Amino acid sequence: MKIRNTFMILLALLAAHCSTVLGDYWYGDFVDSTTVVFSEDAILYSSPDLDSRIIMAVPICTAVTVSGSAGEVLLPDGTPTYWYDVSFELPGISLEGYMPGTSLAMTSLELGSDTLFIFNVTGFNPDEYRYSASARIVESGSISEEITFRPVDGGFGQGPYSYCIRGTELDPSGLESVRNLIELSFIYEACGYPNKDILFVWTGDEFLMGPEASSQFEAGLYQYNETFITPADSSGVPGEVTVEVSSTTWDEDLGDYGETNRSSTVYSWNAQSFTLVDEGS
Repeated sequence: MKIRNTFMILLALLAAHCSTVLGDYWYGDFVDSTTVVFSEDAILYSSPDLDSRIIMAVPICTAVTVSGSAGEVLLPDGTPTYWYDVSFELPGISLEGYMPGTSLAMTSLELGSDTLFIFNVTGFNPDEYRYSASARIVESGSISEEITFRPVDGGFGQGPYSYCIRGTELDPSGLESVRNLIELSFIYEACGYPNKDILFVWTGDEFLMGPEASSQFEAGLYQYNETFITPADSSGVPGEVTVEVSSTTWDEDLGDYGETNRSSTVYSWNAQSFTLVDEGS
C-alpha cells in the first residue's frame, strides 16, 4: 500500500506540472532539449525496447528534457518513429527513461494559465503510405478537444515523419469570439516539396480547423506562395481571413523570377465557422 500511495503522489505532482515548453521538431528529429508529453499516460520505458520494463505512466503535458534519440522503432500499429531518451524532475526525485516519438509533442503553445495547444503525428497507414496527425486542446491536464487530419506528406515512405513543425500564435483581433488563433506550419525547405500552414481557432469552447495556405518551389523553374492576411494585419478586414496567392516563373532573359499570377481567396468568420466567400479574385 505504501508503494501504491507513493506512486499516486508522483502522478498527482506530474499532473500539476503541465508545462508551456515549446517542442522543436526539425527534419524528423527533436533538436531542442525540451518538449511536453503528448499522450495521456504515456509509457516511460527503462530502455529503447517495447518489451523493456515499464517505469511509469506519465501524464499528458508533463515537461521533459530530451537528451537525444536512440534509434528507430516500428510501433505495433505500423507507425515508424524514434526512441527518445527523456528525463524530468519532481520534488526530491529525478526520473529518466525512453519514450517513442508519438508520445512527445512536436510543438506546444500556452493558450492560457491551464490550457495548451499540442500537436503530433500519431500514426501511419502502411497500405496507403499515409500519416495521420492530431491537434489537441488540453485543459487542466485533460484533453478537451481534438482534431485529427492527414498532415503534409512528402512521400518519404515508411520512415519517421521528416517535416519541420512550428506552432505560432497569431493576433486574433477582428475575429469575433476567437480567444486564440494558431498557425501550424509544415516546413520542408527543399525543391519540389509541398509546405503548408493551417489556421486553428480556439474560442474557449470550440476548437476548429480553418483555412490553409500552401507553398512550393523548384529552383530555376517556379515559386508558389500562399500567405494569410488576418484582420490584425495592416491590410486585413474585420471578420475575414484572406489567403493571398503569388506565383512566379524563372525568366531566362531577366535571370530572375517574374510574377505570372496574383490572386486571393477570402474566408468569412461568423463567430462559429469559416465560410469561403470569394475564391481566386
